[in-house]
Amino acid sequence: MKQRKIIFSLLALAAISIGSAMSARADVVVLPGNIPQTDENVLLNTGISGNPIFGTTNQTGLAVRFSSSEDITAPSNGQARIEAVDGTLTTLTIDLNGGSFTSLILNLDASVNGTVDFTVNEVGGGVNNFNGLAVGGSGSNFFTVIASNNQRILSVTFTASSPVTLTFSDAAQFRIGGASSGLTAVPEPASMLLLGSGLIGLASGIRKRWKNKK
Repeated sequence: MKQRKIIFSLLALAAISIGSAMSARADVVVLPGNIPQTDENVLLNTGISGNPIFGTTNQTGLAVRFSSSEDITAPSNGQARIEAVDGTLTTLTIDLNGGSFTSLILNLDASVNGTVDFTVNEVGGGVNNFNGLAVGGSGSNFFTVIASNNQRILSVTFTASSPVTLTFSDAAQFRIGGASSGLTAVPEPASMLLLGSGLIGLASGIRKRWKNKK
């Protein structure tokens, strides 16, 4: 009876380990709207132009890098925002220049009704694509990017996708959550699977020895 309990306990632990490995995969969403997280403002208003240009998180003081396929600027007057120097922004990448974060909120001012694509790169190499998200040309278009299950974000890129005339006059009101100057490791599913397999093997060995003694 005692041996059976040991075997059942090992098998249950193996199942939990393998289940944890299966659920440890990337979990990132891009949602329409301004959905507050535990985040902080990104300070801009620098008046600097170039590619890339930098802002700063208002609490942790980390450098936030903005890069594009064209020269961009952070106007020194009005709301903190990023614009294309020529006024027609089509793509922008936001990252912490070697750091990572868990959420991002931004507001896109679109020229016409259309769609935008997002690409979210994770720590560990995962890539998430969210294509065809609707934007309206008559006002603000907030989006909230959220990572969960211990995942962390390396960068977020948005790109105007349709129609071909769609551009953005600016991207503004950036908020970043869980900002860190380093990378937080995510438990590797392979390690959990290996642990589960080892526990199953151990339980099998105990069961065989128990049978041979009978």
